Amino acid sequence: MVTVEVILTGLQNPRGIALDAEGGLLVAEAGSGNDPIDTRQRSGRLTRFIDGNGDGDFTDPGETEPWFERLASYNARGHLEQRLDEVSGPSDVTLHSDARVFLSVDGGFDEFALLEISPERSMGRNLSARSNMTGLGLTLDERSIFATESMLNQLIEVSLESGDRRDVVAFSLLDSGQEAVPAGLAVDPRNGDVLVALFSGGASADDGSFIPFVLGEAKVVRVDPLTGRVVDEIVGLTTAVDVAIDELGNVFVVELAADHGELFATTADLDDPDAIPQHGGYLRFTGTVTMYPADGGPPRILAEGLDAPTNITLGDDGALYVSTGQGTPGRPIPGPDGPTVIVGEVIRITGF
Repeated sequence: MVTVEVILTGLQNPRGIALDAEGGLLVAEAGSGNDPIDTRQRSGRLTRFIDGNGDGDFTDPGETEPWFERLASYNARGHLEQRLDEVSGPSDVTLHSDARVFLSVDGGFDEFALLEISPERSMGRNLSARSNMTGLGLTLDERSIFATESMLNQLIEVSLESGDRRDVVAFSLLDSGQEAVPAGLAVDPRNGDVLVALFSGGASADDGSFIPFVLGEAKVVRVDPLTGRVVDEIVGLTTAVDVAIDELGNVFVVELAADHGELFATTADLDDPDAIPQHGGYLRFTGTVTMYPADGGPPRILAEGLDAPTNITLGDDGALYVSTGQGTPGRPIPGPDGPTVIVGEVIRITGF
């Protein structure tokens, strides 16, 4: 029986998650999106959570271990003049077997980083700073790391020894003509192929208005990292934002939203706690996690009605960990049971 439970709440835009050998959760949070001039007030962070009392969640006093704070955080609405609520900052995190941690940070424009963190928690090299990196995954030999550059629509590979970057593939436009926008990735443990979730980019409607995405246009593709060959793995998705795969070849896909929600007015204040609840481009509480069995059987929805999920991690414990609650923390939004606010959470899915 599938169990979906909240194990962390009250976060600010949780994104990538990594599990360490002691059962701790490393969670990258993109922050509030406030983008202050004073960098000491920035809200992006990397935190380790540990279930110290063994009660199954990570919400009790003393179970929070701050690692790095005051990392970049911004909202695309201010930077790109979009009428959406999209917060960026720390975006993904992955853990090497030697206990090194790799963290991608999107600070907007030229503030990009793929940071190497030592086992002693010392911030080291910036391995790549060309574009934003929304998804990370180690090669099977752990000598390199793959990253999706969503602004450039590319998959890259970065050597952990030399720091050299190799462009694996630039993704072509989707059938509707919109940009592919690679959002998340997973490395197939059976052969080293890279699965990439192509979220799809904004497009123009027939009346000339802007729509954030085209329904059914997103997909997951399989990339041969040696040749750059791309083949469709799963098609007909909407807002595919991340993907995971297990040792048997079962694929798990996160879709952020199933349909559009009204866009903001250009004068809307996203930080107003008394504002009229609005979706902000993506229909809230319509996110899903779906399993696509390796044997070709029918897809299985493992979780639905999620509020704007963004990242998925398959832990060594066999559970799925999913980040939810993308957007300005505390912003009023329509909920399934009436008005509510955006709350960043991590859910755990077991029993599938």
